[in-house]
Amino acid sequence: MGAESNAGVAGARTSYYRWLFLAAALWNALSAGAVLFILTNAKFRQELEFPGRADTISLQLLASCLFVFGLGYYWVSRELSRNRDLVKLGVIGKPLVFIVFFGHALTHEIPVRLVLPSIVDLLLGVLFLEFLLRTRAKAL
Repeated sequence: MGAESNAGVAGARTSYYRWLFLAAALWNALSAGAVLFILTNAKFRQELEFPGRADTISLQLLASCLFVFGLGYYWVSRELSRNRDLVKLGVIGKPLVFIVFFGHALTHEIPVRLVLPSIVDLLLGVLFLEFLLRTRAKAL
C-alpha cells in the first residue's frame, strides 16, 4: 500500500476509508454466512417469520454474490484509488438492498424487524457515495 496506490486520498481520511471498505467487506461476508446458514434453515426461517420455503440454489447464488462484492470492497480497502467502479456499484446496490427489504415490510410480506440489518447497507451506500464525491477530483 504505497503512496501511489492511494493517490487522491489524503491524510486521516485514508485510514478512515480503508476501515470503511474493510468493514463493508466483513459485513458482506457475515451477510453471505447468514444467507447460507440461517436463510437456508427451515427452523430459523420459521423463527424469523421469513416467508415461504427456502430456494436453496437462489440463496447460494445470493451468498456467492455477497461474498464476491465483499472481496471487491476488501480490494478497495487495500488500494483506495483503484476499483472505484466497484464502489459505484455499491452506491447503487447497497441502497437497493434496503429498498427491497423495506418494500416487502410495507406490504407485510416480512416483519419490519427483518429490515433492520439492511439499514447497514443503506448507510454503507451513503458512505460509499461520500467517498466517491470526496475523492473524485483527485482520482487517477
